[in-house]
Amino acid sequence: MLGGIPILDYTPQTLLGITILLLLLGFLQPRKAIVDKEKEVERWKKAYEAERDARAISDAQTAELLELAKTTYELLDATLNGPSQGRHRTPGGPYAVPMAK
Repeated sequence: MLGGIPILDYTPQTLLGITILLLLLGFLQPRKAIVDKEKEVERWKKAYEAERDARAISDAQTAELLELAKTTYELLDATLNGPSQGRHRTPGGPYAVPMAK
């Protein structure tokens, strides 16, 4: 930045002014600000990981609940409609999406 300019020839007031200017422009930051930012980054990272783990558990529970709902539907359908009497039914009931064979 100050290449070729003898920095020792500056007065203390000029050096102080340059330092304050660098602080105001954000090129120099106090150590406390950097430490606070690192703590905030770590806190958000932990929150993200906790949310990701919770989402994985929720997805697993949703899959189990869907399987339970299919089983319950089949049981109720068989109970309310009586025995199949030789007719062929597609698994999953009338609302299931047919699978390609």
